[in-house]
Amino acid sequence: MVEGSVLKILFLNPPFGSRRPEGLDAPMGIMSLGAALKQAGHLCSLVDHVWEEQDDWRKWDLALLGKPDGVLVNTQIRFSNETHAAMRRLRSQHPSLPAIAFGPQASTEPSRLLLEMGFDACVIGEPEEVVPDVFRDMARRKIILARPGIATVENPNSGPAPRVDVGKLPSPDWDLAEYGRYIQATHSAVFMASRGLNHEDKFNQPPLIYAKQPTRRLSVEHVMRELTQLRGRFPGNYMLLFHDEIFTENRDWVIKLCAELKRFKLGVPFWCFTRPDLIDLELCHIMRGSGFVGLSMGMESASDRILRILGKELNVSQIEKGFRAAQKAGLLTTGSVMIGTASDELGQPDEDRRELESTVRMVARLHPDVLTVTLTTPLPGTPLYESLKERVLAKSPEEFNYYHVWPGKYPLRLETLTAEDLTKAVARIRRVWKFKLWKTAFRILALAVRNGPFRRTLFNQIAKVVKRKVLPA
Repeated sequence: MVEGSVLKILFLNPPFGSRRPEGLDAPMGIMSLGAALKQAGHLCSLVDHVWEEQDDWRKWDLALLGKPDGVLVNTQIRFSNETHAAMRRLRSQHPSLPAIAFGPQASTEPSRLLLEMGFDACVIGEPEEVVPDVFRDMARRKIILARPGIATVENPNSGPAPRVDVGKLPSPDWDLAEYGRYIQATHSAVFMASRGLNHEDKFNQPPLIYAKQPTRRLSVEHVMRELTQLRGRFPGNYMLLFHDEIFTENRDWVIKLCAELKRFKLGVPFWCFTRPDLIDLELCHIMRGSGFVGLSMGMESASDRILRILGKELNVSQIEKGFRAAQKAGLLTTGSVMIGTASDELGQPDEDRRELESTVRMVARLHPDVLTVTLTTPLPGTPLYESLKERVLAKSPEEFNYYHVWPGKYPLRLETLTAEDLTKAVARIRRVWKFKLWKTAFRILALAVRNGPFRRTLFNQIAKVVKRKVLPA
């Protein structure tokens, strides 16, 4: 290889589809990094195990036979078994092939990936600027040089990568990840208009990758240009999900964007993630008028004490006010609760039965239209993990999967609750939520009457379910 030469770069998205209990997520990080590498002149391909049967490694083995110049692996702790297996197969065929890890696990557990799994380097933070530089140097020197944001065995403490100017990034490479296939499978397209998290907490990993603050946001004009291109490339009936960490952080930006969404009439319903303390009735009405149909927000707990332990920087009253505002404006809501929180303060008790019961009552009272119940699972690299790591019982990657409630098992040693207590609490929360599903049916019907794109998307989903379940070929 010589400087300026074109490299063949192979991506791997390790988790097999059957191991994704939270559903299919389009690999936005791969599409963004792939676009940056293609802009630098390289050839990129992807093996995406989401579409493969469990432990079917044939496409990965075949891709390695194509003799790529380098490999990039998207890493998460919950799927580290698949990552490790992929690296064993890689090293058995190509002992010297450069392999670089990026994603949440690379940013939080670089030593494990370097020493145990055999990666040559790990990206600490955002990859779009440092990874093209690494491959440029590889083309010239055939080695990976340590630098800020690139941890190696020789230099594991590289520090974070430079923050990326999101306005200068190329549009995601939709072809690399067969984005249209994800849209068909999930009935939704994913778009990110910002990076960062001004409102941090103690249990989230994204701030470790995209930096905590300030949030970097695309201009409204940039967003509309990319959304117009996306709709032109992928017409049809589906939801458009803004996957920003907190979409409504900047109220003025949201109002301006809503005006443009209303003017452009893209013909899709919109959904976003936010916090209940960063919305109000007026803003919710503006969002619904521009085509938004729902918001996903964290409820976490009905105990102000537990919310403080989790570092949420909001209280139960704000949670209730936010959900009420969204529902009054006619928006659907997704809520998530976390149970089984251990105190990280000396002398303070863990979550108790009384606090659990208050969360049950809050779910019954607010009734989000979609509910996710998770276990408080400290993930490596987060502040909660650092303060509680002596009490972490989780060993295998599966036990760090906070979406799965393991019967009789729990990832933390608690002083006040048993695993059986938590299993029963999960069942009770889901039971009181299901009891009021008629409210969700009414809200969906009312929204479908008012919002044409949502109505068409809803009918399209129903038709697909009927075809798959009732009228199989």
